[in-house]
Amino acid sequence: MTTGRCEDPARTIRRPAPDRAARPRPSPTINHLTHRELEVVDGLVRGLTNKQIGQELGISHRTVEIHRARLMRKLGAATLAGLLGIVLPQRDRIDALIAEQAKARA
Repeated sequence: MTTGRCEDPARTIRRPAPDRAARPRPSPTINHLTHRELEVVDGLVRGLTNKQIGQELGISHRTVEIHRARLMRKLGAATLAGLLGIVLPQRDRIDALIAEQAKARA
């Protein structure tokens, strides 16, 4: 019985459209992170554990894990090392953004 579909797996692989493949991907930036996410990133950059970050910020380590997971999703990082690879080149902006957001809140 024929289903009308191609049975050859090599022919069923989808490839991105040529115009999408040619477009360069923008590098992830920390400019659009929330104040709390920036505070968590600051702790990660300093090498703190989730528990230590939580104690500093007055939140549970589980909440830190949730913020960290959101950071990774927003910045497109699959691992902590990948996240730090994205964030470390922008670390000079972290303190500035935290200060800007704190000033805007006041």
